[in-house]
Amino acid sequence: MAGSAQQSTPLPSQRTASAWSPLGGERFYAMMRWVMLILLGLVTHFLTNGGLFTGELETLELIFLVYAGFAFVFSLLAFLPAAAGLSSLSYLFDIVFISLMAFFGGERIVIFFPLYLVPLTYAAIRQPILVGLLSGALAAVAYIAAFIGWRRLIAPEALMTMLDYVALGLRGLTLTIMPWITGNLVERQSETNRQRVAQAQREAEQALRDANAYRDQMRSLYQVALALGATADYRQVLDVLLRESRKIVPYRAGVVLFSSGRPNELYVAFGSNLAPGDLNRTLQMDTGLAAALRAQTAQTITSFAQFPALQQIGALRDCAAAVLIPLQAGMRVYGLFVVMTDHALTPDQVEMLMALANYAIVALHNAQLIADLKEEREKLLSREEEVRHQLARDLHDGPAQAMAVITMKAEFIKRLLERDPAQALAELDELSAIAKRTNFEVRTMLFELRPLMLETQGLKVTLDQYLERLRAKAGDTAIVLEGSDIDKIRLGTKVEGALFNMIQESVTNAIKHAKAAHIWVRLRRLNDQMLEVVIEDDGVGFDKMAVLKSYEKRGSFGLLNIDERARLVGGRAEIESTPGKGTRITIFVPVEQ
Repeated sequence: MAGSAQQSTPLPSQRTASAWSPLGGERFYAMMRWVMLILLGLVTHFLTNGGLFTGELETLELIFLVYAGFAFVFSLLAFLPAAAGLSSLSYLFDIVFISLMAFFGGERIVIFFPLYLVPLTYAAIRQPILVGLLSGALAAVAYIAAFIGWRRLIAPEALMTMLDYVALGLRGLTLTIMPWITGNLVERQSETNRQRVAQAQREAEQALRDANAYRDQMRSLYQVALALGATADYRQVLDVLLRESRKIVPYRAGVVLFSSGRPNELYVAFGSNLAPGDLNRTLQMDTGLAAALRAQTAQTITSFAQFPALQQIGALRDCAAAVLIPLQAGMRVYGLFVVMTDHALTPDQVEMLMALANYAIVALHNAQLIADLKEEREKLLSREEEVRHQLARDLHDGPAQAMAVITMKAEFIKRLLERDPAQALAELDELSAIAKRTNFEVRTMLFELRPLMLETQGLKVTLDQYLERLRAKAGDTAIVLEGSDIDKIRLGTKVEGALFNMIQESVTNAIKHAKAAHIWVRLRRLNDQMLEVVIEDDGVGFDKMAVLKSYEKRGSFGLLNIDERARLVGGRAEIESTPGKGTRITIFVPVEQ
C-alpha cells in the first residue's frame, strides 16, 4: 500500500508542470493579442493620418493606447497560474476594445470586422459551446451597435441603404455562429483524437501481448539452440528438432526425409508418432517433393494430390495439412522436414518452425562438418602418401632415368672426343635433346605440383600454358579450352589452387583412360557468386553406379574425390558418365567478392 501511495503521488516537478499546462493556451493567445494590437496600430495610424505619433491624440488613439496597456497587463497575468481564471475571460475585454475602436473608426468600420475572429476563435476553443455562442452574439451586438451608433451619433448625415443593412446583418450573423461552428468542429476533432488515442492504447496493449508471446518463443528457441549447439551427433539434433517442434505446434506426426543414396529416392530417417512400418520407408521422389527440396522457404499444403509419395506414409493419410521445410545449408541439401497437422497452421507457427529448423540445420551442418573433417583428415593423409609414391614413380621413370642416360652419354662422349670427334658431335646433339626433354618433363612436373603463374597471371593463362604442355603427350587427343569473360575473375588463392588440381586430375584421367578424340575444358561465369567449369570428353566412359559400389574397396581418390575437394573450398561437383558416351565433370566454385 505504501508503495502504491508513493507511486501515485506526483513529484514537485510534475505538480509544477501540471499547474502551468493550462496556461499554455493563454500565453499563445497573449502573443496573438500582440499581433492583433500591431494590426490595430497600423489601422489607427492609417485612420488618423499619422496622428498616433504626432503627440496630438484623438479618441481613437487614446482607446488604442489603453488597449495596449490592457494587453501588457494580461500578458503578464498569462504567466501567473493564480490568474488563470481571469486570463481565460480576457477575450471579452478584447471584444469591447475592438468594438470601441470600430465605433470611433468612422466609415472604415469594416476594417475592424476580421479582428473579432481572433477572440471568438479563442472562445470557441477554450469555452463551452454555449458560452462561445453567447460570446459570438455579444460580439455581433457590439459590432452592429458600433456601426449604427456611429451613423446615428457621429455621422447622422451618412445615409444607409438596404444593402448596408443586409451586409451588416450578414456580418453579425457570421460573428454569432462562428464560435458555435468552430466549437463543434473542435469537439468533433477532439472526439476523433480520443478515439485514436483509445485505438492506439488498444494496439499498444496488443503489441505488448505479442511482444511477451514473442519473448517466450525466443526463450524457447534459445533453449533449443543451446541444446542443439551442445551435440555433434546428428541423431540427437533430429531428436531435439522433432521434440521441440511439438511444443510449438501440437502436430500429429513429424518426419525427417533423407536421401537414400539412390537417384530420386528418399527414405524416412527419423519420425515422431509414426505408424508401424513408416520408419525407414523408401519414397520415390515426385515433382512436389523435388520442388519442396529446392525451395528456399517452407511450403504449407492442404492437398496431397501433387505429393503421392507422402501418401505412402501411414501417419499422413488422415491429416488435414502439412508443412514442408527444406533442410539446406549453403549448397548442400540434407533432406526435408515434414510436420503433419489436423488443421492449417498460422504464418507465425510456420515462421517458428522455420526458425527451429534453421537452428537444427546449423547443428546438423556442424555435425556433418565434424564427420567430414575426420574423414578428410584420413583421406588427406592417404592422399599425401599416394602423392609421395606417385612423385617417386614419376621421378624414377622420368627424370631419374634421363639423368642416368645423360651421365652415360657424357662418359661416352669423353672417350669419343679422343678417337672420333665427328661422332662425338652427333652424340652431343643427342645429349642436348635428352637434356631439353628432361628439363621439359621436370618443369611440367613442377607446373603440375604448383604453377607459380597461377598467383600472378590468373587461372585462364595458367590453364593455357598447362594444356599446351599436355598436348605434347596427349597423342591424337585434341584438348580444347573455352572461356569468355573470365580473365578478370578472382577466386582466391586456395580456391584457384584446388580448382586447377581438379581440372588437372580430370584432364589427366581423360588422357590416360578415356581414349577420347576430344577433351573440352569450358569455363563460364554463372553470376556474381559462382564459376562453372566443365571438363568433357567423347571417350569410352564408365559405369558410375558400378564404380560407386566398389569405391570403398578400391580406395581410389580419382574422379569421385573431386566433389569432396570441391566442397572443401565451398563449391560442389557433378560427374556424369555412360559407357560408350564419354564423361562430363561439372565443377562449381565460389567467386571472390
